[in-house]
Amino acid sequence: MSSINVSPRQSSSAYWSPPTVPPVLAAVGDGRQPPQSAGRGFRVVRALLSLGADREHQLADIAHAAGLQPSHASKLLKAAAQERLVEHGARRGAYRITREAAPLLPSPVNTPTSSPVIHHVVGDLQEETDLAVSWHEPRFRPGLGLHLVLVDLACTRPALRAAAAQRGDDLRATAAGRAALAYAPAALTVNSADRALTLPAATLETIRTSRVALRRQPGLCTLATPVMRGPHLIAVLSLTGADELFHEPLRAQEYAVLLRRAAGRAASPRRSREPAPTTVRVA
Repeated sequence: MSSINVSPRQSSSAYWSPPTVPPVLAAVGDGRQPPQSAGRGFRVVRALLSLGADREHQLADIAHAAGLQPSHASKLLKAAAQERLVEHGARRGAYRITREAAPLLPSPVNTPTSSPVIHHVVGDLQEETDLAVSWHEPRFRPGLGLHLVLVDLACTRPALRAAAAQRGDDLRATAAGRAALAYAPAALTVNSADRALTLPAATLETIRTSRVALRRQPGLCTLATPVMRGPHLIAVLSLTGADELFHEPLRAQEYAVLLRRAAGRAASPRRSREPAPTTVRVA
């Protein structure tokens, strides 16, 4: 198998530098007064975060969480939408945090933090491949269904962060989501409406045979693999990079091998001093 020419290792400061922040968020972060519309809009953005940044919410619920009248909240949401912080949801009158803004905004209080083992696995794989690496963990909650929580992300290119985060309402639309659906218990593979999330038979067979799920979008490609401990799915590990890097079969195969090896290291009890998790957590 041919080897990959890996770029020189990034310095620790470059490696862990935060993503490029839009001017409006930078203004808030360093104490400067942001544009008026965005400054007022942050009140409803905070409400959306408190309700759950991983899904959409109705105007009435957002207004209640923000302590505002619905008419006032509606105006603020429209202002925040102009700044690309929120967007309209699939349901009439619903809003959600935009995918572009989500990786840059504060995480919800209950978001799990990365353990040293996960952190090293993600960082080592990023240095081996020079691609964006993310670690997702499956969760299940009635009314929300099966979903993935982003626990760790290593990326030297800020423009790739949103794509590597693989946020989306439908697990079937992301590589990490497809890998999770192929290995999660069938009883838990449902969406927020309690409807089954199923993959085409051919796709399911390909993922289980190769232990790799693939998802292409314009200019980008993501490979994801399940992290298994015994028969239990404990996480999904993924690689994201420019689509052209995956056109050469040998290079794509090497990425897949490195990805599966990293997942194996993360799943090995000998490599972790933490108690072994059981299966998908139910809240």
